[in-house]
Amino acid sequence: MKKKEIVDFISNLSLLTISGVILLFPTFNLTDIKLTLTIIFGFYALIKLSCFMLILKEKDYENLFTGIISIGCLIAIYNLKLSTKNIALILLIWLTLMALIKLKKADFYHDRANKMWILRIFILFVFITIGLISSLNLMYEKSVQILIIGFFFFINNLLDTIDPLVSYLMRGNK
Repeated sequence: MKKKEIVDFISNLSLLTISGVILLFPTFNLTDIKLTLTIIFGFYALIKLSCFMLILKEKDYENLFTGIISIGCLIAIYNLKLSTKNIALILLIWLTLMALIKLKKADFYHDRANKMWILRIFILFVFITIGLISSLNLMYEKSVQILIIGFFFFINNLLDTIDPLVSYLMRGNK
């Protein structure tokens, strides 16, 4: 595996683990939505910006933009009253900006005649669908909101973990 694939794989597995831990919060009566969103976006910002620094020579700005968007969401969490409407709004804005980043990444692969763009478009479609469904289902109590947010980020990180793995396997077959 290339250094970039290893860094992406490990960072996505780390975020997948954090999302899995978030899913356990309601079991231990941790239903503070502000804390949950701070943990998620804080780790996203930290890990994605660290990944960008580790693979700076690759000229892949997806991690940088993801880190910046996550920092913006952290700022929004602390500047807005966290009502259900505002939580859904933050997630929808994050979803929209992330979809644009993923679309740009798929376009990058398409310009280079790499077949990965097909997978990236599929991942983008699933990401948008799951994100919209999750944002629309935030009208329940706090523990259910945490589960929905946890599942959204778990599925997102699972989809992102597939990308470096498939890239490695496709290159290995040639």
